[in-house]
Amino acid sequence: MNDTREFNVDVALRRLEEINARLSNSNIELAESLELYKEGVLLANQCQEHLVGVEQFIQTINGPSDDDVE
Repeated sequence: MNDTREFNVDVALRRLEEINARLSNSNIELAESLELYKEGVLLANQCQEHLVGVEQFIQTINGPSDDDVE
């Protein structure tokens, strides 16, 4: 993924699905499978970070919840 573009979680999830399908193929070379695995881990981490940011943004918009008030 290009760091200069805004991260698109939908595009990343589609790519993860493609990687999963390719890794499920028994005719894949070891070197290619390792590269795909590496790409998949990086994408999964980026998705996780993005979703944490979205969750924090939503919590900011909603204000403190009853659980946050002591």
